[in-house]
Amino acid sequence: MKEESDFKKITIIGVGLIGGSLGLALKENKPSFRIVGVDKQEIIKKAITRGAIDEGTVNLEEGIKEADVVILATPVKTILDLLPKINPFLKKECLVTDTGSTKTQIVKRANKVLSKDIHFIGGHPIAGSEKYGIDSSNSHLFQEKTYIITPTHKSNLVALEKIFLLIKMVGANKLILDPLDHDRIVAAVSHLPQIMAVSLINMINILTQEEDNDNYFKSIGGGFKDMTRIASSPYKIWEDICKTNQENILKMIQEFRNYLGVLEGKLKNDPSSLKEEFQKAQKLRKRL
Repeated sequence: MKEESDFKKITIIGVGLIGGSLGLALKENKPSFRIVGVDKQEIIKKAITRGAIDEGTVNLEEGIKEADVVILATPVKTILDLLPKINPFLKKECLVTDTGSTKTQIVKRANKVLSKDIHFIGGHPIAGSEKYGIDSSNSHLFQEKTYIITPTHKSNLVALEKIFLLIKMVGANKLILDPLDHDRIVAAVSHLPQIMAVSLINMINILTQEEDNDNYFKSIGGGFKDMTRIASSPYKIWEDICKTNQENILKMIQEFRNYLGVLEGKLKNDPSSLKEEFQKAQKLRKRL
């Protein structure tokens, strides 16, 4: 169903998996506004062919000129670098948002470097994949997924309504969090699992090499593959996440260590006592 808006031009900087999927999802809404992509020329060509954007450019100024909405869909460090660069070219009352996986540093930078007549609201769609790039983009990537936004007390109410509409147009469900809360929570539910997936598969590799025994990998089944799927995610993305949310990730690693110690104690002293933990986990998993 078409959602009406007063947007005339939306610019997506970084037309990869997330940026391209946003473009495709918005285009499915048959909007009257233009979607412009800013990226490398070869990516722009693919994005136009796939229908994710109407037009594209490698020129930052040209891409964001007269845009009503600018979406920064790049890795976190690039978002931090782009914020001061785009400021001189943004029109008044422009809504600027991002899709970065950490929020505290981005929100701080935006509030510091963007002009007062520019409205920034941090965003993070919880809809990633171990795949990446425009070739993996999908118009239904955000369907019924959580889309976190991190407004502050400075956030403009009109800008909030605009981002609510954008989230609705891509089929996602909004969740409003404080930037600090966001980074603590995603450290537990997203960043720690990535560390765990990397640890698991690398541990099996260490055992294989130490014992010169390839039967570990030959014995892997669906459960292990499910748990380590995200280990395929590129480090290029995770490098920025680990650097900008280091403290929270370290805290969650320690929390996991503590709980693993509880399970270890039960296994060592009374294996049957693990039943309660398994049953509790089953109930919680069903809620997801």
